[in-house]
Amino acid sequence: MNPTVTHSERVLKYRPEIDGLRSLAVLPVILFHAGFTLFSGGFVGVDIFFVISGYLITSILAAEIAQGNFSILKFYERRARRILPALFFVIIATLPFALFWMLDNDIRNLGRSIISVAVFASNLFFWRNTDYFDPAAGEQPLLHTWSLAVEEQYYIFFPLFLLLAWKLKKPGLTLFILCITCVSLGLSEWGATYHPAINFYLLPTRAWELLAGSLIAMLIFSRPKTTGVAPPFNIYRAMLAVTGVGMVLYSIFEFDEVTPFPSFYTLVPVVGTCLIILFASPQCVTGKVLSLKPVVAIGLLSYSAYLWHQPIFALYRLSPLQLSAYDEVLFPLLIVMVFFLAWVSWKYIEAPFRYKDRISQAGVFKWAGASIVLLLAIGGTLNVVFTPKVDPFAVNVQDCPGYDAGGSELVCEKIGTGSRLVVLFGDSHVLPLVDAFTEDAGLTYMFISIPGCPPLVGLERYDGIGNSSNCDKPGQLEHYADQIAKLEPEKIILVGRWTLYMHGWQKKNVLQKKHHLLQLETGEKGLTPQQVVATGVDSTVKFFTRTTPASKLFILEQVPDIQMFGHVKAVVSALGDNVPRTAIDAWDQGEMAMLDTHTSGGLLNVIRTKQYFCNTTTCEIGKDKSFYYLDDNHLSASGAKLLSEPLRMAIAE
Repeated sequence: MNPTVTHSERVLKYRPEIDGLRSLAVLPVILFHAGFTLFSGGFVGVDIFFVISGYLITSILAAEIAQGNFSILKFYERRARRILPALFFVIIATLPFALFWMLDNDIRNLGRSIISVAVFASNLFFWRNTDYFDPAAGEQPLLHTWSLAVEEQYYIFFPLFLLLAWKLKKPGLTLFILCITCVSLGLSEWGATYHPAINFYLLPTRAWELLAGSLIAMLIFSRPKTTGVAPPFNIYRAMLAVTGVGMVLYSIFEFDEVTPFPSFYTLVPVVGTCLIILFASPQCVTGKVLSLKPVVAIGLLSYSAYLWHQPIFALYRLSPLQLSAYDEVLFPLLIVMVFFLAWVSWKYIEAPFRYKDRISQAGVFKWAGASIVLLLAIGGTLNVVFTPKVDPFAVNVQDCPGYDAGGSELVCEKIGTGSRLVVLFGDSHVLPLVDAFTEDAGLTYMFISIPGCPPLVGLERYDGIGNSSNCDKPGQLEHYADQIAKLEPEKIILVGRWTLYMHGWQKKNVLQKKHHLLQLETGEKGLTPQQVVATGVDSTVKFFTRTTPASKLFILEQVPDIQMFGHVKAVVSALGDNVPRTAIDAWDQGEMAMLDTHTSGGLLNVIRTKQYFCNTTTCEIGKDKSFYYLDDNHLSASGAKLLSEPLRMAIAE
């Protein structure tokens, strides 16, 4: 028996094909996040959900307002019954595993994300902190809650808007909603080019998708009411419904991370979903397929499945069970687990809360308020307890006088006030090296970092995903290097995660393998990533030799990259303090060849690092419960201290 909801929800005739459409939304999202490359556009499932939500909520609101029994209190009661119980349960269930497997800084971010979820602002949090298409986003247990925040923000305004605008009567009201929809769509097309992160996460550029569903609801509401007799089969309506399915499937299989989103491209799945809602019926093949019991069953579990899938996948990727060689087998098993947990939470959490005779309106609001307070307390505690005393990635550009950041995302730190200047220049791997140094009389150390970008002149990023704007244009890296040259340092040490730029992001079962790949600013094609990096090294040596000939140049060998094993806390719990060196050496082979070949001229000196972490067979990643890494590649303070000797030897040379 389905739980009894409220009178307003019974006003609408149940359409099983809408629940079937929910399954068409949730399955691609889950498969996309599981890393199945066939579903490269599976993220459009969220857009399908937006349209469905806009349609259903507006249909209920329009019926209530027309009948004169609309209540804003009852509306938010329904939202609380629908959204909060399962969401709260999933967050609480996720916490023990996160505390056991996540590193301190990740737990802190989890706490901050829990706070944002509690106040329905997680889209704002992830906009500021996480690129949705960055491979590291797969390790964020609550990333998917951004879409819930967008919906709830929409429903703060829309019911009141609809109530106040109802006096325009339905034709004028529908036209007004259409105008707002077009404005939001135009804004998203503009934002896809100029502000992709804001565009992806925030309500103003997402509202048009929900409004599209609202428009469909208004159109259906305006139709003459039928007598309850099923309408005859109509070939044109059936063809339009099939066209809608085709548009949705096209976007699922043909879109990918480089598709500007949301934008005019998003019209494909959104319009397709609208066609299905408008024209699918029990008399046509689309309605019949979407009304099949297994399809409807998945749709009924879709909300719980959506809530569970991201935490399950993220915790797996963080856990010592992360066996990437078996992902093709393990991820299907994880998906089965997702739907089992979805069934449990639907049957025992979601459904009972919808019975008004079991939990009163006052009880719902009291429970919701207590849950929100508890989530705020949990999130605040995690944020305070796990906040590091010193943030190795803190932005502190003002500490580097004489260096013109040029409005970039550049990060800078300085130690000492001596007349002899040493500059460490590179990507995010520069800043943790601050812990390898202490103040020396006569010396000044400047740590200049451009996260996600190598310190190489003549190169630019070309992945085209829009998650970085500080080295994806010609001349940007040369500008940073030119500012260093003007400082006339005694020594310049180039620091980078070189294998990242030679391979791209290669974590198993993550779609975004082109992240951080580079190309020559000239656009020359046909070079391997390894050749591009080597060319950049040569260009950088020539640049500094010309602009600051008195500076001595060094390049720091990349420390052992343990990404193939996972995050350090989970790896230590599974393998102990030592990992096999064979996999690390195989991964670093291209870097070693580049260093050996392109530094033989004597103008660039290599500072070797692996001997301080590795013996002939293993590499040490921690000791006495002290981890040498912050994650799976950045050094911690204790790891950086292992490099004090080779760095000081190079500087003293």
